[in-house]
Parts: sequence; C-alpha cells; structure tokens
Amino acid sequence: MNIIFRSICSEVSTYFKQVFLIKNFWILLPGMIAVLLVYAAHHFNVCTWVLNKAFLENLALWLVPMILLVLMSKSFISRDPLMIYLAVLVVVFFVRELDETLLTFFGSSYMVQSKKPVDLLLIIMGLWGLCWYEKLFGSLNRFIVVKISIFGVLWTYFFSQAIARRAFRSVLPNERLLHVPLEETVETAAHLFFLVFAICCFYFIPNRKKDDP
Repeated sequence: MNIIFRSICSEVSTYFKQVFLIKNFWILLPGMIAVLLVYAAHHFNVCTWVLNKAFLENLALWLVPMILLVLMSKSFISRDPLMIYLAVLVVVFFVRELDETLLTFFGSSYMVQSKKPVDLLLIIMGLWGLCWYEKLFGSLNRFIVVKISIFGVLWTYFFSQAIARRAFRSVLPNERLLHVPLEETVETAAHLFFLVFAICCFYFIPNRKKDDP
C-alpha cells in the first residue's frame, strides 16, 4: 500500500509540474471568457443569453450527451482506459444535469432528484480511479497535451462549482446579483471545453494497438 501511495504521489507531482507552466495559461481561458461574457451582458446588454438560466440548463442537456457519444465511440474504437473512464464520468455529469428536471413517461410526470446519487457515484468514480491509477496515468502520459487539456476541463468545472458555493463573493463585482448566471455560464464553458477535448481526442489521438496492454 505504501508503494502504491508513493507511486500515486509521484505521478501527481509530475502531473502538476507539467501543467503549472505559464505557457499553459490557455486552459484558464474558457472560464475567464465565460465570466467576462456575463459582465458584458450585464453592463452592455450584449450576449444576453448568458443571463438566461433556463436556456443554459437546456443547452447542457444537449451538450453532455454529445460529449458522451464522442467519448463512448472513442472508447469502443481505442480501448483506451482514460477514454472509458471519462465516458463513465460524463454519465455521472448527465445524471447531475437531470437534477430537478421534470420527465414525462406514459402520461405520468416525474421530478428527478439526483444530487445524492451523484455524490455516491462520484465517490465510486474516485475509488475506481485509485484502482485504475496505473492505467489512467499510462494513458495520460502518452500525450502531454491530453494531460494539460483534461486538467483545464476539470478546473473549469471546479471553478463553476466554486462560484456556485459563493467562494468569490468578496472578489467578483456584483457577485450577489450575478452568481447564478456566472455559475451557469462557466459550467456551459466547461461543457464546451470538454466537447472540444473529446472531439480532438477522437480525431487526433491514435488508437491503442492490439498488442498494447
């Protein structure tokens, strides 16, 4: 167990050293641009769709399945552990997006409450990641741009959740008024970032060879 712990710490340390470089600042742009769009909409009445929570939530219900479709296709074709893991993670994201969504089946309506199941699923994903850490880091280490990009995607999601929990109440102007559109717009930026990442992986990341482990 101690050897596994040291191995994981070594991989994570190397990961952060490769990501936290000035030249990789671009991974912060999706979240920053999303924030600027909200303030532009608020002050200059441009791109006002970013202030429409219902529109962004409905858009997410299209974007997340698109990400899932691309990653599942790549998983079946490549057998890459990282693509498989990310595809399952997107399923969890989709379950989360369905929270408080009214679904109608055979004339009956059901309100989806998925927050608690998602918390459990994320714990399971974390445990699975620990069990698969060698395979996941093996895939990540094949291409440095994948390593950097996936960190950017996850950071943008984290940024949206930090905004949702009012972590920037004393930093962002008019945060009390705008924290909902800020959260939704940054989360939409994360979905778009993830979709672009998935498409790039599908087209530009070579599939694993049959004799690869």
